[in-house]
Amino acid sequence: MIVPTSAREAVSVARKLAYHEIPGPRPREFFLYRPSTERAGAPLVISVHGIARNAAAHAYRLMEEAERYGVVVAAPLFSKERYGQYQQLLDPKLFARSDLALLDIMDAAERLTSADASKVLLFGYSGGAQFAHRFAMAHPGRVTSAVLAAAGWYTFPVANAPYPYGLDTGGSELSFDPHSMLRVRYHVMVGELDTERDGSLRQSKRLDRAQGHTRVERARNWVNAMKGLANEVLASASVSLLTLPLVGHSFVESVEKAELPRLVFERFAADSGISPIRSGA
Repeated sequence: MIVPTSAREAVSVARKLAYHEIPGPRPREFFLYRPSTERAGAPLVISVHGIARNAAAHAYRLMEEAERYGVVVAAPLFSKERYGQYQQLLDPKLFARSDLALLDIMDAAERLTSADASKVLLFGYSGGAQFAHRFAMAHPGRVTSAVLAAAGWYTFPVANAPYPYGLDTGGSELSFDPHSMLRVRYHVMVGELDTERDGSLRQSKRLDRAQGHTRVERARNWVNAMKGLANEVLASASVSLLTLPLVGHSFVESVEKAELPRLVFERFAADSGISPIRSGA
């Protein structure tokens, strides 16, 4: 059952960013945008926030492109109190499964709209990109395309490295299949000026040595590692890297200077076959 915040929000209204909550011991919250151009059967777009947890603001920035393509956008809200380290899919202290929460949200969004949530188009920025690539790797059958922007660090496709650094989950509820996770189309984006080692960037000698010192280095190394995995298991892979000019570690800067929403939807369109309904920026 979906419980809106008010009776008014119980009615689906086009061009409105509405808040929804799935009740339970650990409620699942999300924002939903239904464009006036909503196209029945189009894939659901998921947008995942970073550690600022500004889900509504992230969804708002995608609304114009969603309107152009006629697709529904769902933006989960992973509160710190309920989901803690949501970026890792399984919080080590709260034992909260943010990946399972998103699966519930996807199903709920499909019931509320005419979108198809069987295989989503997944976008994440910063901490959201951490979550997004791990979700795509763990649930490849539910993701067609994943755009990963400015992730601080990654789960590398290394079988004997402990999760979340690698794929060895030690018998936990999570599991990874190298062949399956390569079926997702991954697009990594990072600002060319995103080289600051700030407080939001996880740092350690082990991590720096394995992945690189900056988000730019880590993005490049992860893309190369995924391509290397494809060669190792004799599978095809679609993994790309795009450096955003004159952009640092700022979602707003990426949107306004590099037109990030346009870039994201261009990748989604190429991977899923959706096309613009409306022309324009």
